[in-house]
Amino acid sequence: MSKLELIYQQLCSLPASELLSIHPNDLAASGFQLPGSWKGWWEWGTSIDDQNTPCFPRWMSILHYYSATSDDQRTGNQVPSNQSSIPPDLKVLIDEIVRAQLSRDPVTIGNTSESGNACRSYGMSPKKEHEVSRMSEYIGQLLCSGSTDTLHHIVDVGSGQGYLSRALQNLGLHVLALDSNEIQTSGAERWKAKESARRQKQFKRGKDAQGVPDSKHHCIDPPFRSHVATSVPAACTASKIIIRSHMGSLTHQTIRINSLTLESSIHEWLFSGKDQIASCTSMIGDLPVDGAERRIHRGKPVPVMMVALHACGSLTPDVLRAFLSNHRRPSAPSVRIWTAQALVVVGCCYNLMALEDFPLSRSLRERTPVATLPLASRHLAAQIPSQWLRNEKSTRETSLAIRKVVFRALLQPVLEIIGAQEAVANHAATSSSYHVEELRGAGQTPENRRLGKLPDAAYKDWETFLNHATSKTDVRLDQIAAQLPVYIHNEHRRRQLESALSVLHVLRCIMGPLIESLILLDRYEWIREELSQSSEVRESSAMDVGLVNLFDQATGSGRNVAIVIKPREWPSII
Repeated sequence: MSKLELIYQQLCSLPASELLSIHPNDLAASGFQLPGSWKGWWEWGTSIDDQNTPCFPRWMSILHYYSATSDDQRTGNQVPSNQSSIPPDLKVLIDEIVRAQLSRDPVTIGNTSESGNACRSYGMSPKKEHEVSRMSEYIGQLLCSGSTDTLHHIVDVGSGQGYLSRALQNLGLHVLALDSNEIQTSGAERWKAKESARRQKQFKRGKDAQGVPDSKHHCIDPPFRSHVATSVPAACTASKIIIRSHMGSLTHQTIRINSLTLESSIHEWLFSGKDQIASCTSMIGDLPVDGAERRIHRGKPVPVMMVALHACGSLTPDVLRAFLSNHRRPSAPSVRIWTAQALVVVGCCYNLMALEDFPLSRSLRERTPVATLPLASRHLAAQIPSQWLRNEKSTRETSLAIRKVVFRALLQPVLEIIGAQEAVANHAATSSSYHVEELRGAGQTPENRRLGKLPDAAYKDWETFLNHATSKTDVRLDQIAAQLPVYIHNEHRRRQLESALSVLHVLRCIMGPLIESLILLDRYEWIREELSQSSEVRESSAMDVGLVNLFDQATGSGRNVAIVIKPREWPSII
């Protein structure tokens, strides 16, 4: 059984499926009707001392155990005292999750500190700067090693403000930056103009940071392997990677992106102009330099690399479909005028995927019943609990985030009373009209949307939250006192439930990286299946596919795994 199938089987197990299908909101709304298998750990979760405060928060014990780095800690030997009381069934569940999920340790990519300065762009947050720096250097190393003389064109899909596009242009590449939002494209054009003015000023002062391109520069093997890469040798830094003797260009375009429009946009970009010569001013950064053209010859297909940094929802599968569709075509110029030669894509926002985007692999599609991934699971795939306690600031932020979930869950009975009263008064249907199965475990109800967002200060303590919530929803608790659960005004009982609900929420979030591993491996296996069925079986067209951990999750880059496709003839790290 493959790792993909093992992960899916684990997510379908009774302990995992019960956790995924019951949101804290749902549990509170049901009057805390627990599954039978939860009895042991729920009693542990609700146990608090005489001062109404857990000696050590139960949810924090769970996170410490999950984040333990050594096998001795995870298997119960030399366990810190705050983890020793965790129920055995929870330890078993957590151990299985940790063993099954993909490693998320970032690869080593040359001298990233130097490359970060080289690729810095106005407007980037530290997180974005980290992502753009590492992704552009990785792409530069990949091309330096594999296709220095042939691949000149890159398509940045979902380019946003154009940070990655400009970094790639500065490597001497011709970049087509596509986005579906005109506001994003306009913003990217403004940043481009600002950087161009800055570089023009630097150039006039003789301080151009780029210098003269070094056409003789050589790079060593890129950080790539056939599966998840975790460490690679250092290579040339981005400040020194000038891939070609000519410089790059950047074209922005706003389109509604799908697999079909993506292919047509690339076609139009490459072959605009009467003589199949796309007139292009050579650039140093964004500084124009006379006397260069971007020549497109119809003699053979033009090699193109597709890239995407956090392609949202269905955008990642669409980019993959466009790549595979192009790769399946015969290589004759009359049939395929450009060739998808390589790809580096990082996805995100799994909750926005279309139904047809999972499952993709044959092994999951052919299951009986067919594999599914409910909305609740797709939401949880974005969680990175391994980073929640990395420092004091993140621990405070985690405590606040958990308190928000728990307080809103405890308010569910109040919200449901309000909703029922309004439905009766307005002769309206209740929330039963919602797609129950699709929303199962997501905690989404009309009443929650009515409460909306509250400021962080509203979650200082229970009384403060209750005052803010009842004020916003225009509710008087004294008028519905007979219908309220005991814990609303019983502090000891409420703190017990707060503790247990916090454990429930953390357990659900710990499933997140495992769910993302499932999505990534499903795409990985699907790509391998499709590439193996290519209409051309020549060795020269063979491709390798890998999963590469580009970013450090400690920077806030939760979605840090890139899907990489490259020609097999390009050097690889074994």
